[in-house]
Amino acid sequence: MKPIKIKCLSYQNSIFTLSVILGAIATFVLNFILSVQFSVQAQDSLNIQPNTSTISCPLIDDRIGDNSQTKNPEEAFDFEEAVFVDPPNPNEATPVNIGLYVIDISNVNAVENTYRLEGLIDLVWCDPRFRLDSQEQQNKIYLEEDAVEKIQRIWWPSITFTNEVGEYFRKNEELIIFAEGTVEYKEKFSVELKSFFDLTKFPFDEQTLKVEIESFAWDENDIKLQVDEQKIGFNPRLNLPEWKIGDIETQIKQTQEIRSEVPFPKFLMQIKLIRRPGFYLWKVIIPLMILVIISWSVFWMAEESLADRISFSLTGILTVVAYQFLISENLPNISYLTLMDAILSLSFVAIALTVAENIVVNWLNVSNLKFLAIKVDRTCQLAFPTIFVFLLFGITLSYLVD
Repeated sequence: MKPIKIKCLSYQNSIFTLSVILGAIATFVLNFILSVQFSVQAQDSLNIQPNTSTISCPLIDDRIGDNSQTKNPEEAFDFEEAVFVDPPNPNEATPVNIGLYVIDISNVNAVENTYRLEGLIDLVWCDPRFRLDSQEQQNKIYLEEDAVEKIQRIWWPSITFTNEVGEYFRKNEELIIFAEGTVEYKEKFSVELKSFFDLTKFPFDEQTLKVEIESFAWDENDIKLQVDEQKIGFNPRLNLPEWKIGDIETQIKQTQEIRSEVPFPKFLMQIKLIRRPGFYLWKVIIPLMILVIISWSVFWMAEESLADRISFSLTGILTVVAYQFLISENLPNISYLTLMDAILSLSFVAIALTVAENIVVNWLNVSNLKFLAIKVDRTCQLAFPTIFVFLLFGITLSYLVD
């Protein structure tokens, strides 16, 4: 009888080793697939040329100057009262070049769907009413409070962030009025913006942060926004602990609003962020996989020790529930399942089924069907790891493959 027992023990050890190897292979292959899926390099930053502009009065058609008011608008101002200023060209939309340089992105909050943006905005337009005589060709530069006061006394695009949800801070301002009539306004700002997140693939998701800038006062009959590609980019030293920065896309859209029958031009910047899954991969998913593998050790325990087997499985279930509470703190109350939810649910079901298997084995043992109880245990030693690995790959691929 001794050789038979040794042979049985060797068989059980080999099956247990096979289960551990399968679980380890599943974990590392999953890690490899996800690392390849999301190995997106950050886009090279674009240089800003703050003292140059692609729009200037000499480059604009002469009819703008002919149709515009020739009187300097400052002569009509009263410092004590607000004065409305007409656009430089009453017959056509005034072209305005817009550039946006991203200095910093912080406080990316998936629960509130918000983030904070610090940047430098650059606006350039032509106002022929500021053209100077040839004898006094010189540029006028206004900084900080002087720039804010000056911009309120002349025509400007009157831009605003339409997806703003938090406080807006102006840190620095500069207004340059060139001798030929070109006007350039630059502002360093910090603002909290709204951007809706799609967390279906969490924690291997990509998000798009939106920046929406629109003229508050002037519709498309008065202003024509144009993207200045030379002044679009982001800080090369920008680093987000949980995210990698992908592509930046810009476009000009027309939006219809209830306040006017004429659409308003809107500048739209989309910043792609790719989540770094390392924290969730090494602190949640891999430990969870190891926990599931350990829970299968009940299949090698004695059939008579029901209490120990049940206790072992219930401990694993409670641990999975604790992981679910941990993840839920970093996610909003969404109605759909994320990839992380699916993995947690699969792990929960896998461990819960070990409880059901323990009960079945105990019933067979009590019914004097010990040989059948041993056969169920041996079948589960191979079936549980195999089915779990296939389901894990199937769920992961179904979420990640578009």
